[in-house]
Amino acid sequence: MAQLKTSDILGEIAQSQPEAKPANDPLDQDKRREAKRVGASKPSPYQSDLREKLRKKTQFSLGFVPTFICEEFDRLADKEGMNKREYLYHLLRNAGADIPPYEQMDGRKL
Repeated sequence: MAQLKTSDILGEIAQSQPEAKPANDPLDQDKRREAKRVGASKPSPYQSDLREKLRKKTQFSLGFVPTFICEEFDRLADKEGMNKREYLYHLLRNAGADIPPYEQMDGRKL
């Protein structure tokens, strides 16, 4: 039995693999352009996931709070130029919650 050398094995593997196409192959570029065009019409996985999260809703109520706290919350929200819900999300984001920007959460745009 003949002893195989590593160079013989690697040479056979290299010969059995197809040649790589040049990077500027026009057919390859056409395929990439077509894939980009088709992919642009589909929602991104991030948007699909966000849309699904936004559909699942629950009641969120703090119950009765002292009037001065409610007024202070309203004042701070107005100062930031936000509505109450937007300001609540803003506070949660600042505390480290993983909540996307309010503009991305508009269900009509998803």
